[in-house]
Amino acid sequence: MMILCVSIWNITAQEIINPENTKIWKLVWVDDFNYQNREELLLSWEAQNSVNNHILCSRWEENVEVTKGKVLLINRKENRGGQQWTSGSIWTRRNFKYGYFECRYKYASQTGTNNSFWLMTRQCDSVPKEGKRFEIDINEGHFPNEINTNIHNWSDIFSNSKGETSHPTFHKSYSYSTIDFSKEYHLFGLKWTKEEIVYYLDRKEIRRVKNDFCFSPAPVLLSLAIINWAGKVTDKIDGTSMKIDYVKVYKEIENK
Repeated sequence: MMILCVSIWNITAQEIINPENTKIWKLVWVDDFNYQNREELLLSWEAQNSVNNHILCSRWEENVEVTKGKVLLINRKENRGGQQWTSGSIWTRRNFKYGYFECRYKYASQTGTNNSFWLMTRQCDSVPKEGKRFEIDINEGHFPNEINTNIHNWSDIFSNSKGETSHPTFHKSYSYSTIDFSKEYHLFGLKWTKEEIVYYLDRKEIRRVKNDFCFSPAPVLLSLAIINWAGKVTDKIDGTSMKIDYVKVYKEIENK
């Protein structure tokens, strides 16, 4: 049986995180995207080159551009792979396990777009050594002011009498009436430990849950998609982009 928890609300921040505090955190990986071109970027990142049956766009490396220290994932209205839209998705060639993950980015400036920063075990890890196959969506952002946080358990797939499949999913959404996430860069963060998963907006806590099954290494993913449940899909999406400034990963320093 799929477990689905949904909430759309404004929240008062609880914990404020400061990853620059070197007594607590150590910066172990950073990409500020100062590449000359896409080819240099793809030495550290992989890009999707395929269709997507569950969304309205296929995604290709040509939709990933590097310019002035930023990565742009670009939406285009073009028929490719049997779909009417194209977009971009990239993920790190290395895996990470636990720490504080932070990305500074801006949303594509139209409804119908899903602007995502996330972690997910690789498909080749069908049976992780620890826990379950998982997906942690640090943010699936919808223009103009919505944050969506999700935790998916991809190991426990269930089928009903109609042959429809589902899996355990734990979801919360947040709406900010005074913010347009496409106009300015914001910080989206996640503290992932063996015990808990904590979400942050601009380093202020917005959600905290117990970690029950996310115990295996995973890459960092950045992706843009066109989907019906993110709002009305129109031709105005053509040429819009998710703009990414940097990604950083910190490790918590153990007390001796």
